[in-house]
Amino acid sequence: MAKRAPKRRERTLRREQDRAIDRLKDDRERLFTLEPGGSTERPLDAASAAVIESHALSVPCPLCGANHELVEHSAHVKNGVRLRETKLRCRQCGSKRSLWFKIVGPSLN
Repeated sequence: MAKRAPKRRERTLRREQDRAIDRLKDDRERLFTLEPGGSTERPLDAASAAVIESHALSVPCPLCGANHELVEHSAHVKNGVRLRETKLRCRQCGSKRSLWFKIVGPSLN
């Protein structure tokens, strides 16, 4: 007669689920930094500084999908390129992140 697998405790199952959720959150945050705007190497293009804040606030939180709150909007120069950084904080889960923009003026014909 084959032996049964021991019944797993409720606490063990809950801890495994919590670890899986934490790994998923880490993966989502890592994907956010690899997308355009997630780092200084891959900034989003913006026509002017006036549209940066509204665009940054329209990006949902990668962890919970809620709206962000704008904490700071600052200008930086990296490798001779003028960049804008918007520091965001999620209204629901409180996670913090930055979104990077490069201002590209309208192209002349």
